[in-house]
Amino acid sequence: MEIMKRLTGTKSIVLILLILLIPQVIFAETILVLRSEGETFDQTYKAIYDDLHDEVTFIEKIIKRKTSTNDIEQSIRNIKPKIIILIGNKSVALYSSYQASVTDKNFPPGLALSALYIDKQLANVKNTSGIRYEIPAVTSAVQVRSLLNKPVRKIGVIYRQWMSDFIQINKDFCRQEDIELVTIKLENNPSFQEVKYHLKHLIKDDIDALWVVNDNILLSARLIQNAWIPALKNFNKPVIVGIDALTSTPLSFGTFSISPDNYALGVQGAEMIAEIIDNNWKIDQPDIVEPLSITKLLNVKLSKSKNIPINMQKLDAIDRLIQ
Repeated sequence: MEIMKRLTGTKSIVLILLILLIPQVIFAETILVLRSEGETFDQTYKAIYDDLHDEVTFIEKIIKRKTSTNDIEQSIRNIKPKIIILIGNKSVALYSSYQASVTDKNFPPGLALSALYIDKQLANVKNTSGIRYEIPAVTSAVQVRSLLNKPVRKIGVIYRQWMSDFIQINKDFCRQEDIELVTIKLENNPSFQEVKYHLKHLIKDDIDALWVVNDNILLSARLIQNAWIPALKNFNKPVIVGIDALTSTPLSFGTFSISPDNYALGVQGAEMIAEIIDNNWKIDQPDIVEPLSITKLLNVKLSKSKNIPINMQKLDAIDRLIQ
């Protein structure tokens, strides 16, 4: 009898071990995630993982300063992923370099997200779809227009030369809403004196708001401190930004930010990955789509200090308020 109990106990242990091992057998299909560090990227990846981890195995590789194309090649060779997810500009750039460096052009399907100007980034990346991170100017303009107790007919923007196609697309969209996008084009490497000069010139053009494009060069700490903040000191109209941090009160910079909801962006990405899986792990035609969910932030305190006529009855439509 004692022997039977021991055997039964042994069988139970074996059964438990088999159950624990079964998912690894079932989910042999692996997805490689190449991503940058940061809370934004954490949220996006978490949403993808939460949605799909019961169906596939995720292997995550954090892209750091020393990560090379050889590191990417070795990871792909060892893991043999069915799909590659790229989160952040560094990941997209590195994977693009990897593709250009290898002779084998049979790349697994990929998805890129949480990266700026992804249309340009993916121009030479094969078999990879993407989700844009930029919110169109017209979306921001319509949101701001609904908040103000005055019309919004002209919105100013300065941009670097390489963004010309992106700006033209946004001008066309704005025109459909009877909004004029007043633009000033800068060289690709402008000095802070040039940025400050052209900002002051743009502000004098009787614009109703200023749209600040996401650009690591134009929004460097040096340019923010020496060009943007001095130029905008007496600009008492909405400044629309695409990065929440720029609406912080100490900066006295952005009054309104509109950006993708990072977790929702991951959920949208997970749906696209599920479609690839259902399509026998293939992308028939790579596509780049708009983010479906946005988050809106208003610095009420800064708006009041600049006498911007905010309709307080519309604040329920804003996701976050800085009072």
